[in-house]
Amino acid sequence: MLAGCGDLRQAQDATQPPIGAPGAMRDAGTYSGVRAALADSSHERDATRWPIQHLIVIVQQARSFDDLFAGYPGADAPTKGLTSTGKRVPLQTISLKRYKVCADGFLGAYFKTVYDGGKMDGWDLLDKKDPLCPYTRIDPSESKPYWDRAKQFSLADEMFASTRFAEFDNQLYIVAGTTKISPDAFDVGAPSNIPWGCHAPPGTTTSLLKNRRIEVLRGPYPCFTQFPTMANLLDGAGVSWKYYFTPDTEAPFNPFAAIKYVALGEDWKRNMSAPATNIRNDLSKGKLAAVSWVLSPYKDSDALGQSGGPHWVSSIITATENSRYWKRAAVVVVWDTPGDGNFYDDVAPPQLDTMGLGFRVPMIVVSPYAKRHFVSDTRYEFGSILKFIEENWSLGSLGATDRRAHSIDDMFDFHT
Repeated sequence: MLAGCGDLRQAQDATQPPIGAPGAMRDAGTYSGVRAALADSSHERDATRWPIQHLIVIVQQARSFDDLFAGYPGADAPTKGLTSTGKRVPLQTISLKRYKVCADGFLGAYFKTVYDGGKMDGWDLLDKKDPLCPYTRIDPSESKPYWDRAKQFSLADEMFASTRFAEFDNQLYIVAGTTKISPDAFDVGAPSNIPWGCHAPPGTTTSLLKNRRIEVLRGPYPCFTQFPTMANLLDGAGVSWKYYFTPDTEAPFNPFAAIKYVALGEDWKRNMSAPATNIRNDLSKGKLAAVSWVLSPYKDSDALGQSGGPHWVSSIITATENSRYWKRAAVVVVWDTPGDGNFYDDVAPPQLDTMGLGFRVPMIVVSPYAKRHFVSDTRYEFGSILKFIEENWSLGSLGATDRRAHSIDDMFDFHT
């Protein structure tokens, strides 16, 4: 059965026309407007709504909230999981190094089975040979670096992935708040070839969710112009930004590689930085942009079988704390998907539109201004991070899911 099924309650999608199209978003501006703003941006604005002048968003991969934080004090983080028979079974302790696929499906096809009208009791139906496969929690000795930062600063236990689908789409939501490419269609699948994005071989296609039906590899070439991204807003306002990534055929999808304005424009040389370890160099050398995204290398991403994430994330946070930027900085650590059905979670995601929300993912906020020893139960989605950026730097709105989302500003205390 397919995700996005018609029996789930749908709400109106908050999206906008393509840049430059009739009725297009005024805040992001047209391509020519962005370039005009860049020509007049010899100095960056220092003014921000809150004291945060530098924001780093570290994007990890494929872990549910319960898988990383089961048993966390004060959070909705049970150590037992509900099955389709009504039993509660202990979450088995596993290593990040375990590589085992529990869900056999395409593009979140398991969602309806697990969701079960909001009961979230279908996890044991995904793997007939090993029904308890998804019922796991990461060994606390491995997740300890994440727990330590969360306990010292702030943890969100109601952050939901923006879509029910795969990482490529959620990565796009992290920078754009949507994947809507026409009034009745969303991109929902990774391109058919590598390299992906605007440098993919001719004939490369994506998959669509069109009229709530999945059309596999019948979508457009993955070089999108149909929706603006944060690059448009930041460039238009003269606010510096950088996206750190590591080119690798196994690496998580770099969303800006599929955005024509960035991938084939001036931003690719100016604002895209590889490898991802460059973030530490820029912190130490005083070259940090106002807004940074760090797409973690595959081996450090927390994807299936990859165990380097806790050390990698800790190294960036420590480098930030030891830098000249720390007093007015914030680091947000978020996971792009809940693991594509491989990892149990107990909270039913609200169904807000055709695409989602998807299951819960963790989010940690580290900053001198982050609330201490705090667990937020505000409902967030990836648009919540976008909204914080938009409001802090007075950028206007993308007019996508950022418009409806709750900002993450309530994870901070700006009065201390």
